Amino acid sequence: MKVIDSSALIKYIAKEEDWGKVEEHLKDGCLTLDLALKETANALVKKTVKDEAKAGTAKEIINHLPRIVRITTQIEYLSKAAEIAMKKNMTIYDTLFIALAISTSNPLLTSDKKQAEIAQAYGVTVTLV
Repeated sequence: MKVIDSSALIKYIAKEEDWGKVEEHLKDGCLTLDLALKETANALVKKTVKDEAKAGTAKEIINHLPRIVRITTQIEYLSKAAEIAMKKNMTIYDTLFIALAISTSNPLLTSDKKQAEIAQAYGVTVTLV
């Protein structure tokens, strides 16, 4: 199982370039934080405002997310994420996924190059899509 961050999940949901690569990993099973649901929902809301997606479709996707990824809460990873964020000058949002990957000994699936580099520096195996 891989930890999937918001950038990779949004890539899949929005069918951005290389979204099919994300789908392959989702079929094998992915774990994410509840934070990713909020960030993905926010991305979908922005797409509806820009008329790039229909509101009904966005709602269906949001409701379907818990069926395609295993979701865990972020609270127990917050301390480790804060430590990484302060050392590496990153957002807590990105470092939460790194902390989850470290704590669960799972690889990280991301579309964020900086996040991938930092995760690797912490010994996390990363798949950059």
